[in-house]
This record gives sequence, C-alpha cells and structure tokens, in this order.
Amino acid sequence: MRKYSGFALLAAASLALSGCASNEALPAPTPAAAVTRVAISEETFSDVQKDIFDSVAKADSEGNTDSLAARATGPFTTIRGAQYKLKKFLADSYGLETLSTTPIQTAISPAQNYPHTAISVMEAPQGSNLQTISVFEQSTARDNWKIWGALDILPGATFPALKLSDSAAVSIAPDAGDGLVASPQDVLAGYTKAAQTAKNPDGMTFADDKLRQTLWDGNKTNTEAIGDAGSVEMTFSTADVDPVTFATDDGGALVVGQINFRTKISVTQEDATVTLGSMIGAMATGKADGEIQVKKSLTADYTVMVAFHIPADGAKHETITAVGASDPVLLAVKNG
Repeated sequence: MRKYSGFALLAAASLALSGCASNEALPAPTPAAAVTRVAISEETFSDVQKDIFDSVAKADSEGNTDSLAARATGPFTTIRGAQYKLKKFLADSYGLETLSTTPIQTAISPAQNYPHTAISVMEAPQGSNLQTISVFEQSTARDNWKIWGALDILPGATFPALKLSDSAAVSIAPDAGDGLVASPQDVLAGYTKAAQTAKNPDGMTFADDKLRQTLWDGNKTNTEAIGDAGSVEMTFSTADVDPVTFATDDGGALVVGQINFRTKISVTQEDATVTLGSMIGAMATGKADGEIQVKKSLTADYTVMVAFHIPADGAKHETITAVGASDPVLLAVKNG
C-alpha cells in the first residue's frame, strides 16, 4: 500500500504542474535533509584491510620501500622505511615492529570529503599484550586505501568512544578547536613543549605518560654515560604531516599524529672522544657492530606516533591524556 500511494502522489504533482499556470506563486521547494554516508562499508573495508596487511607483509619480507608504498602512506611509510634500514644493518638482532592484522572495532569517515580516513582498534599482535590502533587513509577516489599509522594503546589508557553520525565517524580538521580545550595541531605542538621543558604549556594540561617518561629516562642515561666529557640535549618538534582526528562521544576528540625528536651529543672536554655503538653505531656505519667516534657533536633523529584524547572545552576534567604511542625509531645520524 505504501508503494502505490507514493506513486499516486508523484503522479498528482506531475499532473498539477502540467495544467494552466496560476497567478499564485508556487511554494518554495524544501531541500531534502542531508544524509551522511559512510565512505565504505565495514564489510568491504574488512576485505580492504586484508589486502593492505598482505601487501605490507610482502614488503616486509623484501625490506622494500617501493613495494611498501603500494598500500602504505604517511607516518607509517617513514617509520617502516627506517625499520627496513635498521633491519638491513642489524639483521637478525633487529625485529620489525609486529603489525596486528585482526581488527576488533572500526570507525570510518563520511564519503563526502577526501581524504577518507578510518581507525581500528586491533587485537594485540603476537608477542605483545597491548592492543593497537591502526589508522587508514584514502587520499582521492582514484587512490587505494592505505595504512597511515600504527601504534600501541598505552598500558592503563582507555580508547575513547567515538561519535558517529549515520554510522560514519565524525572527522575534525587539524586546526579546528571550537568546543575543545585546544585544536588537534595545537595539542601536538603543546606536547612537544611539555616533552621539552617537563612543564605544561600555557592553556594546556597533559597527564603524565609512559612515552615522555621513557624518553626522559633515556636522556638521563645518555647524560650519565657522557659524564664530564660533554652534554646531551633533546629537542622536540611536530612532524610535517597533518594529524588524523575524530570526534568522541563525550564532546572531545581523539587525535593521532607524528612527533620528531633529536638527541644532540656535544663533546666539550678538550681532547675527549665519545664512542657510540648499538643502533646509532649501526646507522652511522652501516654495520651491525659498528661504532662511531664523536669528537665534536653528533645528532640522532627519531620519530614517534602519538594519540591523545582531547577533552571538550568546559569539561569537568580538561587534562589531555595520551592514549597510544609507537616505539620511537631512529631515522638518521650525523657526526660532526
């Protein structure tokens, strides 16, 4: 009955418009309510994820960055490419970070605008007891979906519930701070300041987290190792890549981004020489047991992925909390 009554109404409207024109103005058309359509169904995306993970596994077996680029992009290509280089130098003494291939829950952005993005909470990979976060991106309609980033959910952290609109996750622009204690890009910049100074930047409060503590502990160990021969300094900066951000159910946001940091070792004692091995020695010499002699200064550049829950502006608790982080990876070494 519903089907035929709808047809009758359409026919009546058509007949009325085909008659003589009336002096009365026609009523203004009412625009249809906009419907948010998800970029890709979860069922289809599950197959897409399998293709991505198979492609990454093939690239991993080859240690080939060109092959990796077929289904990887963004921070993931930077980090995995650096891991391939270290694996080449260190061989069996270095293992690639294990990528979980089993999604637990996935949220996907709307179809209206590119890039399309998706985020999955993944089961803990083999050898780990930490669930992980994988982020995916489709840059344009002509591009394949690719993995954009992967990181662990930090011990004790809670992955926030995401806000959905007609089954689609709600994306937030990097510079959009309305309704939040700070915009996603400002949160990442603020975190670099907090990591640099061990103090909260103006207008933001960060909860203590394992990543910063690990980096500070490493810097302290390096400083003690150098002793009176020189000094060690760490500096932090945001990477030149837009973060991916989704609205959360509590009015806040989940931002996933990339941060770079540099360790600079300066030899200040006259006639002193500092010898470095391990990953820095391997990266500098291209040899598993390589060592490098530092007489003036050395810089080691690293990168890491981070995820934060940004509270809503005016929330009872406005502290920004770290939700996830990847293992920092060494990108390059420069001596002198």
